[in-house]
Amino acid sequence: MDAIKEALTHLLIYEANGFLALTYVLWEHGAAIVTAGAMSYLILGAPAAQRTWITATAILAVLATLFAPPPVPLILTVMALAGAVAVWRDTFNPDNLRWRLTGGLALYALAALGYLAYSRYLDGVDAMSWARALGGEGQAAAALAQGRAFVNTLATWGLWLIIPLGFFSLLAQSMFVHPPGPQQPGELISTIRTRGHD
Repeated sequence: MDAIKEALTHLLIYEANGFLALTYVLWEHGAAIVTAGAMSYLILGAPAAQRTWITATAILAVLATLFAPPPVPLILTVMALAGAVAVWRDTFNPDNLRWRLTGGLALYALAALGYLAYSRYLDGVDAMSWARALGGEGQAAAALAQGRAFVNTLATWGLWLIIPLGFFSLLAQSMFVHPPGPQQPGELISTIRTRGHD
């Protein structure tokens, strides 16, 4: 009887640990999972000509959510979700909106990955090599610090404000360019032509 209790206890512990590990992975990579879901929605509804580009953008977006520093993953996830909702709600030209959103998401993901690559490169730069090239260790350290500060400032403004605000303004303009209505464009034209009478 004790062996059965011990086996059940171990089984429950293994199950609880597995559940906790799964919860941790989902929490840790939640931005990538949600972004992948939103991008999958954009891919599935896309015309064949757009699918390759949207798939490439989805890969870039998921990589950016996995590797870029916070708050970039959260901002990118919100952008992808807002884009998917906008395409879902668009009754006039969702393919055009999908294409414009893909460009905005690709730009943001490339900017995030580019900043990540550049900051990793700067971390590996040897100040002594720069010192020989610039004529002194103090000058090299100052030049590196100034370069890092400049790039960090640009990245903060660009990744946290400028690109997301541009994306959301594009999204708002696309959503509000047509009056709200449940009808498809063909139905709306028919209603206007017949003045509501059959």
